[in-house]
Amino acid sequence: MKIDSMKLKLKNMLDQERWNHSLNTSQIAYELAIRFGADSNKARIAGLLHDCAKNITFKKLREIAIIHKIKFDVKIDNIPKVLHSFVGEIIAMQEFKIREADILQAIRLHSTGGANMSILDKIVYLSDKIEPLRNFKGITKIRQMALKDLDKAILMLLDEGLISLIQKGLLIYPATMEARNEILSKVVLVDA
Repeated sequence: MKIDSMKLKLKNMLDQERWNHSLNTSQIAYELAIRFGADSNKARIAGLLHDCAKNITFKKLREIAIIHKIKFDVKIDNIPKVLHSFVGEIIAMQEFKIREADILQAIRLHSTGGANMSILDKIVYLSDKIEPLRNFKGITKIRQMALKDLDKAILMLLDEGLISLIQKGLLIYPATMEARNEILSKVVLVDA
């Protein structure tokens, strides 16, 4: 499926705010891919489709997850906000005919991150959080760092996100901690 066809189909699946967010994420992912030597077309597609399941109700997301035997590191009812990324991978395969494993993985990891993230995973994860409609503490510094060093920008982003989750008393998906620990060890080794 060509990108224009994907956009047309996706626009009909999302509300206006999520549609704008998806377009912005796609553009940022494209730009970061060029900057860091990743496949810009794959980044554009993964960025565009990353939230393709976001406007599906939790009940329906859960049904799809059960049908497709998606496995989670925790009881998903305890962290419902991440479910759309796992189901998004299924929707991308079924509705948008995406077959490239790296695009599907980037969609699946865009919400939680994970150990051994590829450059495409990192680009989509970061693009989702720093696109122009996003506004949270520290975002300006994270956006600036994203132009210099993906790992350092993601580490900053993860730290801010984890602090926020802890302050709100929310559960943290285990793969997010794995992502932080792995990236922290790389950044510390590089800076040492």
